Amino acid sequence: MYYIKLVYLFLPVVFAGIFNMIFMKLKILNFMNIPMDNGMILKDKRRLFGDNKTWKGFIGMIIFSSLWLGIFSLLGGHFDFFRKLSLLDFSNINAWFWGAIWGLGYVLAELPNSFIKRRLDVEPGKNVLGIRGKIHTFIDQSDSVAGCLLALLLFYSPTTHDIIFLFILGTGIHYGTNILLYFTGLKKQAG
Repeated sequence: MYYIKLVYLFLPVVFAGIFNMIFMKLKILNFMNIPMDNGMILKDKRRLFGDNKTWKGFIGMIIFSSLWLGIFSLLGGHFDFFRKLSLLDFSNINAWFWGAIWGLGYVLAELPNSFIKRRLDVEPGKNVLGIRGKIHTFIDQSDSVAGCLLALLLFYSPTTHDIIFLFILGTGIHYGTNILLYFTGLKKQAG
């Protein structure tokens, strides 16, 4: 039952990621769909982050994380089943605020990876073959999970075992969700 609670703990940010991907495909608020680096080219003649890191996705993830943690808070406040399932004591935290921080941790943790991939001539949204490609895929799937775990530490105190479990779970869910989004046409690459 405890592992089910850990899965439930991570669901708001998982749902936020899925909703953000859908949001990115919708033709609303597209004025925000501009690269965060505004096309900036550094001295090495490469982009800072590339076209795939946009303000729409950045802000969307923060908003959807806030929304979903807020929804889970409301569920826990109105239904005994959800309150008992949750590891978070929503009576002691502002779910809307901490949800936004959780989303911020997610998107900030992706930026160093994008920066490094531009330095290595990996195109935005693409990958390379071989062992290097497998390493990139792992980092692509786990960087945001690590950012979420760091943000989670600000409003919840998991054990070391919980952190390891959540890292593996989150990376697996991220990878599985990307495959699902690829097959539904919402993402151009499975990994």
